[in-house]
Amino acid sequence: MKKIILFLTIGLIFSCESSEVVSAGYNMDGSNYILGSDEDNQLAMDLVLAYADKNTDFMIQNMADSLTYSPPSGGVSMTMSNDQVPDVIMQLHSPYDSINRTIWNSVPLIRKGTDFTRVTVAFSENRFLKDGSQENLRFIDRIFIRDRKIFRINQWEADME
Repeated sequence: MKKIILFLTIGLIFSCESSEVVSAGYNMDGSNYILGSDEDNQLAMDLVLAYADKNTDFMIQNMADSLTYSPPSGGVSMTMSNDQVPDVIMQLHSPYDSINRTIWNSVPLIRKGTDFTRVTVAFSENRFLKDGSQENLRFIDRIFIRDRKIFRINQWEADME
């Protein structure tokens, strides 16, 4: 008898299917968000690490025809095409021997009614400058992805003590 009850219980648990989409949060205007895909989340994290490794091939392969980047230190947003990416990345890396990044967390969200995912990635960055000094920073990147292609990156920075 116990086996029959156990099988019925397990059967009921696995036969329950929910088609309800659970909200992941709300915007100030009342619109809500749902969680984005694991694939978009992984793409954003891979991009964060590809920048540190100067892997421009990966970046170009996963970008839309153009990308808008908003730098963390109040600079003007820049829009670049794929063929400009290697030069921009090398220019941004020019003061450094190397950069190491450690991702803390990443959250993909889709605002209901839109056709893109915005992934927020928080990470630390250790910059090793050519003069032998080191900088330790924290960043938050908000990476926008549509059809598995990155089209915008907004970045914020905070000093680490």
